[in-house]
Amino acid sequence: MFVYVILHYRTLQLTIDCVGSLRSNFPASHIVVVDNGSGDGSGDALVSMYQHCDMVDVLVSGNNLGFASGNNLGYEFAVRKYSPDFVVVMNNDVLISDTAFEGSISSYMQSRNVDVCGPDILTPDGDHQNPLMLRPFGSFRIIKQMIIDALRLLCLRLGLMQERILGTYGSISAQYHKQHAEISAVGNCIVHGACVVFSRRYSSNVPHAFVPVTFLYGEEMILYDFCKRRGYSTGVCPSARVLHLGGKSTMASASQKERQIFKIRQTLRSMYQLIKLRLFPGKY
Repeated sequence: MFVYVILHYRTLQLTIDCVGSLRSNFPASHIVVVDNGSGDGSGDALVSMYQHCDMVDVLVSGNNLGFASGNNLGYEFAVRKYSPDFVVVMNNDVLISDTAFEGSISSYMQSRNVDVCGPDILTPDGDHQNPLMLRPFGSFRIIKQMIIDALRLLCLRLGLMQERILGTYGSISAQYHKQHAEISAVGNCIVHGACVVFSRRYSSNVPHAFVPVTFLYGEEMILYDFCKRRGYSTGVCPSARVLHLGGKSTMASASQKERQIFKIRQTLRSMYQLIKLRLFPGKY
């Protein structure tokens, strides 16, 4: 059995399209939608829309829990209620139109003993987003990047070198777009967080999908570290394809400067948590 967990935040039509695609292609699979504290009435609209649908559960959080904890809310509910073989945690801007998706994922994960799997995630331009990274950054590189980002953040707040920083800043978790043929043998890599599949072995033993120490950004690197430490394997299934539309930003109304300040600040917090978990791995 597959259960799909969709994280929703304000972009109502994206969520409706995502749910509609899943219901059309996988009518026997359950769907859990988590309204992550939208506060704009869209969560209530989803409750009303699917209240008579036995295959769709809608959970409404009173607060924005962030990416990791918001997804975990749906993951925990799905595991508790359905005890599925596979839990697919996905963004609401992901569409799965490949009817062979579940068969491909099941065959790949079982034959290769993969516990946390990413599909071949395609953008509308045809770029491949998995694996997100082939291997994690070392702690020294992360700390070095944190120092650089802290200086960038200070400069932005003081109004110094804004154009240069806004034009060149890139996330520490830089994406490696791979051709389809190149990702066929990838295993034990960092998978993209837009769509992640968790096996029964993982969900039966781990109470969370993502380690709940971040608000936004860096969840994939922390998940990889957690899996490696706990003996869970990761991989990318090239025969299971999904489309990642790239939804509207949660800060769409903010200026570019405000968005970059938010991104740098959250990334710094996430990387701090990653370093802390590496130093004190016993917490999770």
